[in-house]
Amino acid sequence: MRVGAVFTAFSLIAFASLFETGVFAQEQGEPAEMEIKASVKAAPKKARVTSPKKAVARPPSQRSGGVLAKHLEMAVLIDAQSRSLEAQFRAISARYATVNSLTPGSPYVAGYQRNAAAGNLRNYNETELEVGMPLWLPGQRDALAGTVNTGLFEVEERLALRRLEVAGVLRDAWWNAQRAAREVSVARNRVATARDIGADMTRRVELGDAAQTDALLAKNETLAAETELAQSEGAVKVAQVTYMALTGGAPPSGALESVRPAIDIEEHPSLRAPLAALARARAQAELVDATPIDNPEIGIFGRQEHNDQYSTDPSQQISDQRTDATTVGVRLRIAIPTAGRNEPRRAEALAEMDRATAEYERAKRVVLAEIKAARESLAAARRAATFANARLVVANDQFELSRKAFKLGELSAFDLYRVRQIQLDAQRMEANAEINVGVAISRLNQAQGYAP
Repeated sequence: MRVGAVFTAFSLIAFASLFETGVFAQEQGEPAEMEIKASVKAAPKKARVTSPKKAVARPPSQRSGGVLAKHLEMAVLIDAQSRSLEAQFRAISARYATVNSLTPGSPYVAGYQRNAAAGNLRNYNETELEVGMPLWLPGQRDALAGTVNTGLFEVEERLALRRLEVAGVLRDAWWNAQRAAREVSVARNRVATARDIGADMTRRVELGDAAQTDALLAKNETLAAETELAQSEGAVKVAQVTYMALTGGAPPSGALESVRPAIDIEEHPSLRAPLAALARARAQAELVDATPIDNPEIGIFGRQEHNDQYSTDPSQQISDQRTDATTVGVRLRIAIPTAGRNEPRRAEALAEMDRATAEYERAKRVVLAEIKAARESLAAARRAATFANARLVVANDQFELSRKAFKLGELSAFDLYRVRQIQLDAQRMEANAEINVGVAISRLNQAQGYAP
């Protein structure tokens, strides 16, 4: 067997490597027909899986959410962290290229050339060519597939958690805008009433039924009301712009949401995310156990050597004698496991599992406390709204009676404006109480993990 055998062996291995690469490239070009549905269970036995193209957040059980559902979709599309998680999803899914590969690493080609510089071997020439590749360890491919599956599952759950966080930001911005709008409504009512009383006060001063100080008092109230209106109109514009920046242009109009029914606490995104992280940590620990050594390497080499040999014995006639040889062999490289390599990796994997478990337990305590606090807050807000409505009714009646008494001359202008201030305070309290009920409803939905 001569140099032709060496190149024949090299060609066979190179063809096998190229064929595997071509098959994988064809798989990557095909559309994904099924969505990756990773779970916390053990990694599947079949490792070859078509990689997904895009992360899709787990849909909640109920999608009806009014304006919140529509605006939340718009906000998530432009949210930087959500887009970053989608990119991370694509990066993790790219690891299926390794799972589906014939080898865990890249094949290699090696060779050397050696010539004699001195001695009785003339024109000595030695050429060696080697091709090889790393090998999968038993169970390593399935363990790696498990880390990819659980990694994708964790990103999906983090996307759902980020969606809930964006919903919380939208809820806060929505009610800030609604509160500012109610303050504008109260301020406009104050301006209208102040102008009405001011016109009546001016007419009474002109008729001599009231002093000039009463007209100045009315003018002062009108200017204060107009100042408050200008400030509140500026505040509502700022709140609307802030909300539209979150949604990409949608204004805070319409009805936001109502109280949603309670869900299973284990379905809460704040709990599913650490559970997914725990599953990923377990899969990583299994991969560490399945990889106690670096991947073995196997290679096929061929060597061809020749020289012109001659005798230095004076009794023999000098003559050239050509010698050559062609050999083919197999090289195998297997590392030896050591504690210095494996113990730190195993300890790191176990520490990640402990961290994920502690994070899950902490999140569960926080979620239960937030739900309880949100329910108490909603009940208190509803009670306060009832009292605020009753107070506003009383304040309106009191102001109407005081105004009639003022027209009859039974009440001074100063006392009339004191009653008017009580009515204004009742109007503001009623408006805030109504907004607080809506805020409490949104906080309860947020605490229960509802993101339409």
